[in-house]
Amino acid sequence: MKRTKEKQYLFFIIVLIFALSACTSNPDFDLYEGKPLRIAVVGVPPKVKEEQVSFIKISFDEMISDNLKDYDAVFVMKENLLEAAESQYADFYLSSIIPVFFISTKSHVPFTEKDIEFEESWGWAPGNSYAVGVLSLQKNHTFKHWEFGLYNDEKTDAHIEDLYSRIFKTIEENKLEL
Repeated sequence: MKRTKEKQYLFFIIVLIFALSACTSNPDFDLYEGKPLRIAVVGVPPKVKEEQVSFIKISFDEMISDNLKDYDAVFVMKENLLEAAESQYADFYLSSIIPVFFISTKSHVPFTEKDIEFEESWGWAPGNSYAVGVLSLQKNHTFKHWEFGLYNDEKTDAHIEDLYSRIFKTIEENKLEL
């Protein structure tokens, strides 16, 4: 009888170990499955799983030109945030006809306020947003902004890909308001 209880206990422990090891720290994230998007990127385009999203590298000069109507959004990547925060671009961000997203920063403030400089403290750290976006809605004169965090505040490839999928969904949802 004692051996039977030991076997049952051992069996229970083995089942519990398998059950716990089957749990993953990454849930199944939803990919963006919407319409094709064309996104202008200042910097190195991100790697994403969505095949219907295309990235086109542009310069800051191209960004502030009037030729953005062919794009659904602009991404400013981490390596360009310092230049993106220069005061000559603030008016563009506040009046852009498409959303502008700043990747690896916790706030849109150093980009939309001329007198505030971007510094390391504005960059991403656990507990903060990893990307922010801004959009000026011309028809009702309002300003929208979004903040996107990483799952569990962990900077992994899967969590960053999920963040981009959520940004793509936001871009598509807001195309209707433009």
